[in-house]
Amino acid sequence: ATQVGAISPGTERTLVQGTSPAVPERSYPHQPGYLNVVSIIQATDRTLIGDRGVACLGHRDYALIPYTRFIRIPFGITDDVALLGILAADARRAIEVANVESDEDCLILGGGILGVLTAWELSLRTKGAVRLVEATPDRRRLLKEIQFPAEVKISDRPGRYPFHTTFDCASTSAAFQTAQDATRAGGSIVVVADGGHEKYTLSADFFAKGLFLGKTEPATDLRGFLNEWFVRSDNRDSLVAAAFREDVRFDEYPQAYLKHALAGPAGAKGLLPRVVY
Repeated sequence: ATQVGAISPGTERTLVQGTSPAVPERSYPHQPGYLNVVSIIQATDRTLIGDRGVACLGHRDYALIPYTRFIRIPFGITDDVALLGILAADARRAIEVANVESDEDCLILGGGILGVLTAWELSLRTKGAVRLVEATPDRRRLLKEIQFPAEVKISDRPGRYPFHTTFDCASTSAAFQTAQDATRAGGSIVVVADGGHEKYTLSADFFAKGLFLGKTEPATDLRGFLNEWFVRSDNRDSLVAAAFREDVRFDEYPQAYLKHALAGPAGAKGLLPRVVY
């Protein structure tokens, strides 16, 4: 049974509109949603009943799944930290694709939840400069409340100096153009778990600079990453506080779901609407 879930507005907006490149028209009807914090309410092995963990149910309150798809959450880990760990695994995957070195300067475009978690994981990985660019003033104010493990510069523009690696977490054609402009010659651009549907165009600068391009998919070893995430010592209190500032009741679906899935960042109270079951 699901205890807590979340709505990822950027990705789920494209699912509602039928424009997600990951889910073609022939795949509809489509069950939206991602991984959830769940509890086992029925099992062949009765000793498992009551165990809390992570599983992929989507926006559903109950589902029958194999136990191999259940990842146990240790005692002392909150539901909110577990939910963020699911998405942080995608951020870590992007950093691995980019093969970020310990002294690289990195730029992140887009201050949504994936952009923030990419900045968080980068601040643990590199001693180089990390800049997170977000266009919306209210969102920038929210991001400045987060106490990252190391310095992360929050800004409305990339600045004058080019970066070795740029992570595009904005999923817009304009952001992709900015990434090409802001990345130094021989550098890399990584499109992070793209749920957008806008067309990306490789500019003349991309070829003139000899840039590299990568695109990530969801983490391939979620269990391995979560086992690390659950035992890490970085203080994530301010991250949780910025992420979850609005609850959505599952018994108010589908109207409440559509309201949040279609909303833009300007009116959002936090980074990620939490779904309470």
